[in-house]
Amino acid sequence: MLVPCAAVAAPTRFRVLPVAEGSKAEAVVVYSLGTHTQVARQIEGEVTLDPATLDAVSGAVVVPLAGIHGDGGTRDCHMREALGLDYAAGGRFPREHVCDGEDRLPPSGPESVAFPEVRLELLGARPMDDPALLEAGKPVRVELEVRWVLHGVGHPAHEIARIVRDGAGLHVRGRSTVVLADHGVVVKPTKVLFAEIKVGDAVTVTYDLKLVAVAR
Repeated sequence: MLVPCAAVAAPTRFRVLPVAEGSKAEAVVVYSLGTHTQVARQIEGEVTLDPATLDAVSGAVVVPLAGIHGDGGTRDCHMREALGLDYAAGGRFPREHVCDGEDRLPPSGPESVAFPEVRLELLGARPMDDPALLEAGKPVRVELEVRWVLHGVGHPAHEIARIVRDGAGLHVRGRSTVVLADHGVVVKPTKVLFAEIKVGDAVTVTYDLKLVAVAR
């Protein structure tokens, strides 16, 4: 059941709708030959906020590594290596790639995924515009205090999101720059013919999350 957010003037729990129902997120990675886009096919999470003031925000948005897709092959497996493996577990990575001939990682052991998700944790918010603009169908800019958790390592950040009413729910749209080194992530270069393909350390993440309030 949905609860119209205009009818509630207190912190309200919202569910992040899945991709099939309108949420979107993607990451653009710079590498030696240009850029590569990884799209989230699975998004989940819950957010608590006061839709009247937009100044009380908490919760988390979660994207499973298995739900992030780019070329559907080698580059996807290398992404799961870099973000998902515990380098201290005794496996071969990052000394060498460990994806098999079918672009898979083993289901168990030191070369299996130990960190299966990427999390965006919401810690606080400060509206930069009048929240009453939501009722007029206009976006409201909000400065968010967040923590990105990749590879099991959290790193705090401040970023700007735009919130707009969408019927009984909300759309939250934002753009983030995630620096892989802040999370201890190592991306091993790949050799193609005589060239070494390297990946940049900064990843640009854009998201458009559709939230619906849920009955208590």
